[in-house]
Amino acid sequence: MGKKSHTQGFSLVELTAVIAIISILVAIALPQYNAYMLKGKLAEAMSLLSDLQIREEQYYQDNRTYSSTMVPKAAGTYFTNTTCVTANSGQTFTCTAAAPALSYTYTISESGAKATTKPDGSTVNCWLKSSSGSC
Repeated sequence: MGKKSHTQGFSLVELTAVIAIISILVAIALPQYNAYMLKGKLAEAMSLLSDLQIREEQYYQDNRTYSSTMVPKAAGTYFTNTTCVTANSGQTFTCTAAAPALSYTYTISESGAKATTKPDGSTVNCWLKSSSGSC
């Protein structure tokens, strides 16, 4: 008489349970990870505009007018559309950093007024540090 070999393994129920648990963990972790990544990308706009504001003020100290040709020292990775526009004969400026792929736009003026236009089109009078709406 031959000896029967008995193979042990996972049952379909056990495998389904593991897949369900992993799916739940991914459903919780993925949005948190995406929010974390967006927070890092939004910091780029704040850095670019802070640099532009300082450089505009330095330019004003030397020339008694703001520059309409001021550009960031380094190109942004996400915020690729960064410009400064002057008004009132060069006595005011508004610098804007826009990220078309993220649908966020940040601005700052000579008075230090900050604003963020969110993907839904609404604007808040601060620089958002995350997608949750905290300034």
